[in-house]
Amino acid sequence: MPSPAIHRRHDPASQVRYQGAKRLASNQETVLTGTPGTLKKRTQSGKQYWVREYIRADGKKTDQYIGAASSIDEEEIRRIESQIELARSLASASSSLRLFGYQRIDRKPAAVIEMLANKGGFQAGLTLVGSHAYGVLLNELGIIAPGYKTEDIDLARTRPLAMALSNGVTFETLLRETGLQFAPIPGLPAHQASGSFKLPGAATLAVDLLVPGGETGKVLAVRELGAYAQTIPWLDYLVDDALQSIVLSPNQVIPVRVPSPERFLVHKLFSSQSRRKVDRDKTRKDLQQAAILAVALEEETPGKIQEAFDRLPDAARPAARKGAIATIKLLDENYPEAKMALEAISRKKRIWPQRVNSRTPSTPR
Repeated sequence: MPSPAIHRRHDPASQVRYQGAKRLASNQETVLTGTPGTLKKRTQSGKQYWVREYIRADGKKTDQYIGAASSIDEEEIRRIESQIELARSLASASSSLRLFGYQRIDRKPAAVIEMLANKGGFQAGLTLVGSHAYGVLLNELGIIAPGYKTEDIDLARTRPLAMALSNGVTFETLLRETGLQFAPIPGLPAHQASGSFKLPGAATLAVDLLVPGGETGKVLAVRELGAYAQTIPWLDYLVDDALQSIVLSPNQVIPVRVPSPERFLVHKLFSSQSRRKVDRDKTRKDLQQAAILAVALEEETPGKIQEAFDRLPDAARPAARKGAIATIKLLDENYPEAKMALEAISRKKRIWPQRVNSRTPSTPR
């Protein structure tokens, strides 16, 4: 009996829909918070004013104040209505793509990513990494594969961000602008600063700030955000040559920055062999994601994995080679291209394929 396919490709029609949503998302002046909502005129103490009534990520209905009716002309009203209509079109596109099997995140993590997009965080240099980035890459590559079960948001910052926060504003206060009550997770030991923020109680959503470092888990200051971050080896390699993409959510389509799929794959090979033995579930997830991306990349763009590995710093290569060997074990004979690509980078020395009839005959004069 043949083994089940490691992934399936989206049909051409749904891929066209995805690219259409991506182009449409680039037309947004801003990503509207929560549901698209409705433009309404309200009256208080005899004075009229305009609001956008919408539902927040926590399910509460609220008003976004726009301005006094006397100060907003018809042209401005049409502009705002156009924004709302665009947001409705994008929410509808996201729902359709979900039915086709595209990866989509939940409302609360989307609220964080939307806030960062509107603050210019991704334009300033933040990069979405981790499992949410993997979901984005599946969509970009046009493939259907086993999803990822996480709400956690991992954000990489490899150099000081080109964004200025107002006095007293920190990364924590930015997170709370979403209406979600994030608080720092106590460090280990307790007196150590934390680079992670979490919702209270049993809620599982956490946000981690990450920076490059020689070892995993050290905590360094990110001064421009008034926050701290955890170190991850070779994070700068991961996010170099990042690409612009989108995150799909129930209410929004949000422009983001994510690693290239080939660098994401190679970094997964490295990280799978750099984790502690107790992190077996994370190691297994790293290898599974690497296997799926290897198959997809070698089918569509052969050689990309090798190119990415060639740019990996020498010190990281031994661990990545071990990760490649472990990933090969997850692939059967149905994926010879991916296996050959991983076998090639698992060797310490490159074995070049022999050329046949490499000598070019002389051209007659």
